[in-house]
Amino acid sequence: MNRALWSGGLAAAALALAAAFARGAGRGSEGAGRPVVRRILGPFASVASGLQWIRVDVASRSGDFARAYARAETALDLDPESPAGWIFLAHHLVFERGSISREPDPTARARWIQAGIATLERGERASREPGDVFFEHGVALAFLGSLTDEDRAWPESAASAWDLAARAFEAAAARGTPRAERAAELARERAAALRR
Repeated sequence: MNRALWSGGLAAAALALAAAFARGAGRGSEGAGRPVVRRILGPFASVASGLQWIRVDVASRSGDFARAYARAETALDLDPESPAGWIFLAHHLVFERGSISREPDPTARARWIQAGIATLERGERASREPGDVFFEHGVALAFLGSLTDEDRAWPESAASAWDLAARAFEAAAARGTPRAERAAELARERAAALRR
């Protein structure tokens, strides 16, 4: 019991320290304090990031999206190599905030979708498992390609979305992601069918 309390206290202290450093990092040059935080926290950086993702979820569920996104950036700063954080945030932006049921305005939906795609692109560059992030990028684009023109709220055509999905799946396959090669093949077939 004492060990669990000690570990929990240490994790809470690491999270508080990380949040303080992350706030301070924004005052200097872009990202100046970020590597320092990870060096100071060492193996606890991913624990602090995990705790921060819990706080992201709590803020999001209560509708405090500004706070949720600020916490998400802190979590990503703490553990940018984890593909899960990039995928979680992008999924939220594309499939939740960018959904027609939540956002009826197509222009606003397009902004959320673009933000989700941009998050995946950042994750592809930062993650230690970029294939996972490329695969999720392909899934998001395939979803957009499957929507009707009036529901898509994205500047590309359905065929273009499927072409881009195929490229993302190919990038995932090149990094050894299971099922990505078959997903790329299916996406290319769908793009070709839409152009007939």
